[in-house]
Amino acid sequence: MGLFDKLLAKFQDDWCKECRRPMEKVRKQLFALPGVSVGHYTAHKDPGFYRKTLYIVEKKADIPPGMYACGAIQYRCPECTRRVTVLDPFLPVRNEEKHEGTVVFRDGELDDLLWN
Repeated sequence: MGLFDKLLAKFQDDWCKECRRPMEKVRKQLFALPGVSVGHYTAHKDPGFYRKTLYIVEKKADIPPGMYACGAIQYRCPECTRRVTVLDPFLPVRNEEKHEGTVVFRDGELDDLLWN
């Protein structure tokens, strides 16, 4: 493996940190964040917050006005089967999305949220 691949694995959320290979996108899900309204989003490192707060929605139109949403993507390494969950909280505003930055869980903390 070359130096470029090692650098990608270090800085890309969708590359396995163990095998240093690209991971497969296994599941994508949209969630609403009830109780988190305009101007009140704070990033959380505690996976328990997201397990308790997120609920599945089928489309952005199902998210009440003024409420945050969260896109979730779960990746799996085809070599070592390690899983990574990337959350992307955003506020839907007039057909646009105001993104708040991603939150990454690398140790299976949210596997039960997306894999059941």
